[in-house]
Amino acid sequence: FVYEQKGFYAPAPANIITGDKIEIKYLTALLNSKCIYFAMRKFYMGGGIEGELKTNNLEKIPIPQITTKNQENQELAADCAEQILQAKEKDPKANTQKLEKEIDALVYQLYNLTDEEIKIIEDGQ
Repeated sequence: FVYEQKGFYAPAPANIITGDKIEIKYLTALLNSKCIYFAMRKFYMGGGIEGELKTNNLEKIPIPQITTKNQENQELAADCAEQILQAKEKDPKANTQKLEKEIDALVYQLYNLTDEEIKIIEDGQ
């Protein structure tokens, strides 16, 4: 999933999400997290590594409701996404693994996952 702000369009059929920039950066972080990738692969793409995610399946991905209790995690995930975007803008090969791991940890908290559930996702089972 890509956050695009320069007006480029996909050359093939694509899902495009628009809205408030903070929310879109949050969604970009969320959709690129290990947690969501695991769920998409398991439940929406037939268990394979690659596959097409159709709009009706994309709409089924449960997005955590942002509340005053978890708003800070949402904002931190959006901030990490912004830092990744800035790093990749300067150097497309920039190492952003630390920020990606931060996003993963925040997403696990947003979904209230247990240590056991996190281990399953991290191990890719």
